Amino acid sequence: MNYKTPGVYVEEEAKFPPSVAQVETAIPAFIGYTEGGTQNKPTRISSMLEFEELFGKAYAETFAVAFKDGAATAVQPKVSDFKMYYAMQMYFANGGGPCYIVSVGDYEDDVTVGTIATQQGTLLYGLELLKKEDEPTLIVFPDLQSLIPAAEDIVLAEIAAEVTENNKLVATAAKNAAEAVANTLDGEVLRTAIANAVAKANSYKIIESNDPIKVAEAQAAQTVIVAIQNAAVAPNATVNSVKSVAQSAVNVFQTDLANATAIALVATTAHSLVMSRKEDEDGINKELIYSLYDSALDQAESMKDRFVIMDVLGDDATFRNKVISTGLKYGAAYYPNLKTILTYAFKEDKVSVMGASGVTTLAELKLKNSELYNQAKAAIESQKVVLAPSSTMAGVYAKVDSTSGVFKAPANTGLNYVDSPVIKISNKRQDELNVDPASGKSINVIRSFTGKGTLVWGARTLDGNSNEWRYISVRRFFNMVEESVKKATERFVFEPNTANTWVRVQTMIENFLNQQWQDGALAGSKPEEAYYVSVGLNKTMSAQDILEGRMIVEIGMAAVRPAEFIVLRFSHKLQEA
Repeated sequence: MNYKTPGVYVEEEAKFPPSVAQVETAIPAFIGYTEGGTQNKPTRISSMLEFEELFGKAYAETFAVAFKDGAATAVQPKVSDFKMYYAMQMYFANGGGPCYIVSVGDYEDDVTVGTIATQQGTLLYGLELLKKEDEPTLIVFPDLQSLIPAAEDIVLAEIAAEVTENNKLVATAAKNAAEAVANTLDGEVLRTAIANAVAKANSYKIIESNDPIKVAEAQAAQTVIVAIQNAAVAPNATVNSVKSVAQSAVNVFQTDLANATAIALVATTAHSLVMSRKEDEDGINKELIYSLYDSALDQAESMKDRFVIMDVLGDDATFRNKVISTGLKYGAAYYPNLKTILTYAFKEDKVSVMGASGVTTLAELKLKNSELYNQAKAAIESQKVVLAPSSTMAGVYAKVDSTSGVFKAPANTGLNYVDSPVIKISNKRQDELNVDPASGKSINVIRSFTGKGTLVWGARTLDGNSNEWRYISVRRFFNMVEESVKKATERFVFEPNTANTWVRVQTMIENFLNQQWQDGALAGSKPEEAYYVSVGLNKTMSAQDILEGRMIVEIGMAAVRPAEFIVLRFSHKLQEA
């Protein structure tokens, strides 16, 4: 220092070398739809309570409850596409920590992938917003699972539409028959009309059914017919008395018919929505989703190494063929997967009730009959939420990273809030998913084991044919080291490209890698076997590199790979004299 003014001066000298700080490795970004909150802006949260305060609760599902022989059965004509809330519950329940929420719309919007990156309200637009954020390392799309319905979903929707349309015919026939009787004035004509009404209604009558809507409507139709018959054969029966009973029965039935028609409309709408999303000849819906995945892969390449947790949509062979990227940094989970212990949200005034003494909604039933109300509520809560595994796996990544380290494979870990996988995978089936010689895109599975529960049983990337990047733990560990070293060496930009700078950089990185080796992330009995750092003239750089301002550092690491296959060999030991 060139002091010019008299006085006392304090100088602090740095004796310690610079160090590499490890970056966060499990900060996911969830892109989807929420009840409310700030839209089109990535928001950082750290708990489920914070999510509820900022973005609201789950979407209230549509339910219909029917009572028969004192038992309540709940029907869910349409399961909504909005799964963000349940995905967040699974994420935090399985060890998740801080994360980002990118809300691209509310529950009034249609869930869509979007083909234009600048179009607000699409998942692709939410993906573009992540370019402005540096911290997220994982990308998850909770609302994707319903965009491609499974084959059984389409069949059920078709049945629901057909059943409710037929039930409307039954209900209308019985109502018309009752009204015809009620409007009859002559006694002989009355008896003839009753007979005709019974015959006509019976021709539509549904005797046996497991569908509660179908049963409830058939019962309602027969109530009208029985009331008319009983009134006609009663002592001192007159035309007016029968007409009065018939009209009362018709009035009661009108309410049931309105409920049945409303449920039919919901089911028919659900059917049309599912069918509209059914893959057409060109597979346009799947193409949109796979294009979103490819965009996410490009995101990870162009920004920092972000890891995309992917759900297999529909057929796994189609998934492998459509995801065109090399997949070096990306893991896949198998769809459809997890039946959770979570129950769907609902609003009591929007739950239709049939067969409960004229009560039409669950809110009314709560006031009139607490016993039936509790039965109805239990029936609704028995309908469990089924989720794709991506959000759960994001929580597993966060948990493993915080307890063991990013170098530990996120597998052989039990899952919380999971009842069971929807599809049970055998060893033979997993053989086909785990190793695919054609595309190399391995698919990890979640399996149930007797006495152990539901476990993650796979830890491969989509680059299954590569020896370097086959395993998720190896890929993510290298991602972490690359990003940590990149940020730490930014301080040396514009520093003199000389031996003194090279030594400082090399020492800083070696200290960081030595700590990783001591933590068990690198293999080797001594540091030289676990890693190396090389920088310098005639080592990694030529004189021309130095003149052009390039400092090139080469880092090698012996990553520990997971022991996927443990082979135990047994043999007879020969007797010895």
